[in-house]
Amino acid sequence: MQVSLCGAGLGAGKLSLLEFTQLAAHSGYSGVDFGISSAQRLADELGGTTALSERFLTLGVAPATFGLEVEWRRDDAAFAAGMATLAEKAAIAQQLGCTRCCTWMPSATSDDSGEWRGRTVARFREIGKVFADYGVRFGLEWVGPHHLRAGGENQMGPNPTVWTLPQTLELIAETGQSNIGLLVDSYHCYTTGITEDEIAALTDSQIVHVHINDAPRGVGPSGAKDGQRVVPGTGEINLASFLSGLRRAGYGGYIACEILAPAPVAGTPDEAATLIRSALRGLGL
Repeated sequence: MQVSLCGAGLGAGKLSLLEFTQLAAHSGYSGVDFGISSAQRLADELGGTTALSERFLTLGVAPATFGLEVEWRRDDAAFAAGMATLAEKAAIAQQLGCTRCCTWMPSATSDDSGEWRGRTVARFREIGKVFADYGVRFGLEWVGPHHLRAGGENQMGPNPTVWTLPQTLELIAETGQSNIGLLVDSYHCYTTGITEDEIAALTDSQIVHVHINDAPRGVGPSGAKDGQRVVPGTGEINLASFLSGLRRAGYGGYIACEILAPAPVAGTPDEAATLIRSALRGLGL
C-alpha cells in the first residue's frame, strides 16, 4: 500500500494544490487526495495537464484520488449540472493518470428509503458509465457512526439508507457497473463491527481507496462520533487487524489518513503532516 496525503486534520485549507503537493513531497507521502477542479485550475496556470503531470513527477507525488463533484445527493437540477461537466473532469483525471474517485453516502435520509435507493442506484450507474469511458474507478463510502443513523442523536434523517459494508456491496451490485467499488474507512469498519476476515474477503478490484484514522479511547463502537477522530495508533481501534485484512485482500492502492476533528492535530500543516506520517510509519505504512 502507498500513503496519500489527505487534507483532513491538517489545517491546510488555505494551501493551493501545488503547495499541498509540495507538503506531501517533503513530508514523505507518495500521493495526494485532491479536488479535480483545483487540478483543472492549476493545469490552466501551468499550461496544460502535461505540465501538471510533469510537476507531480518532479515532486515524486502522484494524484491518488479525487472527490466526486457531482451533487448526486440533491435535486435533479443539481445532479444534471454536475453531470454536464463530469466527462470533462474525468478526461483531466485520465490525462493526469489518476484512476480513482470517491464519494460518501448518508446513513439516513428525509426521503422515502426506497425512493432514495432507486434514485441513488440510477445516479451511481450514470456516473459509473461516464467514468468507465475514461478508466476511472468510483469508490463508495458507507458512514457507520451510530449517532448519524436513523434514530441517532444527530441523525441525517428519519429513514435508513446504507451504513454497512454488506449493504454497500449490495447497492454496488445493483448498479451493474464493474468500475464501482468501495472506499474502506477504519472508523466506519469499527463503528459497524466489520472484522479483519470480512475485509480480507474483499479483493483489490473491489477496493478503490482506503481511509485510516482512530477513535478516542473509552468511547466504544457505539459512542464513536464522526467528528471526533484521532491520530492512528493513539486510540482504541485495532488498526493492525484492519491493515492485516487489507493486505490479505491483496489491496495495493493508496491509503490516506482522514482525521475529522474539531481542530487540526498540530499547530501548522507541516507539523500535522509530519506527525501523521510518523504515526503511519509506526503502523508499518
